[in-house]
Amino acid sequence: MNSGRTTGYWFVLLLLVCFACSESKKTTHILFVGNSYTYRNNMPKIFEKIAQSKGEQVRVSHITRGKYTFYLHSKRRKLYRALHNQDWDVIVLQGSSRDMLRDSVRFNERTYPALDKLLEMIRTNQEDAKVYFYMTWPYRKGDPKTKRFSDPDSMLNAVAAGYDNLRNRYNVPVIPVGKVWRSYVVAYPESKLYLKDNSHPTYEGSYLVACTMYSAIYGKSPQGADKLSIQNQEEYNRIQQFVGKKYRTKEFQFYLKDLN
Repeated sequence: MNSGRTTGYWFVLLLLVCFACSESKKTTHILFVGNSYTYRNNMPKIFEKIAQSKGEQVRVSHITRGKYTFYLHSKRRKLYRALHNQDWDVIVLQGSSRDMLRDSVRFNERTYPALDKLLEMIRTNQEDAKVYFYMTWPYRKGDPKTKRFSDPDSMLNAVAAGYDNLRNRYNVPVIPVGKVWRSYVVAYPESKLYLKDNSHPTYEGSYLVACTMYSAIYGKSPQGADKLSIQNQEEYNRIQQFVGKKYRTKEFQFYLKDLN
């Protein structure tokens, strides 16, 4: 074999190896749909960096707007264009926390029809996408507008029941962020997951959300992921370890169980 043929042989072999490597590490495209509980601190980007630091090939986008409910999302042209024009491997849907506190009439008249429409669109245009609901957390002091939910545990129970209802109705697993969040606050009351409004997440709070998303979507502990921008290194390590343990619990796995 002359030198020219040898060079050509190795060049072709190199191309085949590169192609095989690229195929084995397919990029996962993930879309987050939600409101400020998703976009604060650019949580989707935090999630992306965590996943990449753990060796995943991933690209993340989000379609979000403050105070948006499932009903309002179901009317967004931008969302429908994204579902028509792009291919997604994972789609995470987050609604309003207060929606889960409403009576059944509101659910029947607005929430269910909206999700019927939205999920039908996803299943028609993104038949291979894995869809999750994103369970939110309770306000630090519960919902001051509703006496029945005026403490964080009663509010969380209502929110969790609402998402469990959606899980059963639509056969869509739930990422139980709210459960992990509340357990962390109880275990570490000195932690600072809430902003002063007692509702929205600090950067640490968004980091906990992103770690929980990583464990749910990839089925792995976030331990060892990049620390990013939290100044308190102990908080990073504590969040990673806590989420890693919670992910392995029966309750966490119950919400993730595929009902199909």
